[in-house]
Amino acid sequence: MADAIDKVIKVAEAEVGYLEKKSNSQLDSKTANAGRNNYTKYWRDLASGMNGNAWCNCFVNWCFVQAFGSKKAKELLCSTSGWSYYTPTSAGYFKSKNQWHTSNPKKGDVIYFRNSERICHVGIVYKVDSKRVYTIEGNTSSAAGVIPNGGCVAKKSYELGLSRIAGYGRPKYDGVKVEPESKIPKPTLKKGMENNLEVKKLQKNLKSLGFKDSKGKDLVIDGDFGSNTEFALKEFQKKYGLKETGIYGSKSEAKMRTLIK
Repeated sequence: MADAIDKVIKVAEAEVGYLEKKSNSQLDSKTANAGRNNYTKYWRDLASGMNGNAWCNCFVNWCFVQAFGSKKAKELLCSTSGWSYYTPTSAGYFKSKNQWHTSNPKKGDVIYFRNSERICHVGIVYKVDSKRVYTIEGNTSSAAGVIPNGGCVAKKSYELGLSRIAGYGRPKYDGVKVEPESKIPKPTLKKGMENNLEVKKLQKNLKSLGFKDSKGKDLVIDGDFGSNTEFALKEFQKKYGLKETGIYGSKSEAKMRTLIK
């Protein structure tokens, strides 16, 4: 169970600092094209037709899908009849399965917040101590307090018993099998991606295979797909007879799988 909880939290933590976009462009970059129009990669990946809408619930769903795949994510979020991106509805899924708690949060819980009218915001609990609950939230801000529609992914904390905390959905992590993390990055990876776990894998593999940046130096393993990573990837593609696109796709993945053990 602990491994499963840690996995979804790791996915969420990697997104901290992501800024929503002003248009449907550069969605994979953490900071480029920042604006206040609610365009995000989270909508693109789960429900592209909803890009431009408030995205806190979409962020939570996306983190679970990245960690466990769509089918298991829906089971854990009690939404087996279909996704919801509306916080009162997604909270209701937990309530319908008797997996709703109004106190004593635990690491891995889904935390829901309310305003004067309804449940209005959601995040993931990554730590709890004797006084506070610590969260990772999408579409919030780093400012103190509950901030719905704040435009970024941020870590927050609140006093236990805060009146704006509506309750906690508790996924049943028991028995969730966590496969060993693959060394082979998943496609598609391309220039502009920032602080991406799969890009880090790509950089590590390119470095281990002896590919350098444009100045002949070792690649920096930072998860940012910039010009140096693009250069090294093109050299990889050139050496192994692949089209030199600088984009890590299925053919590059297949070749890398034969080289990295």
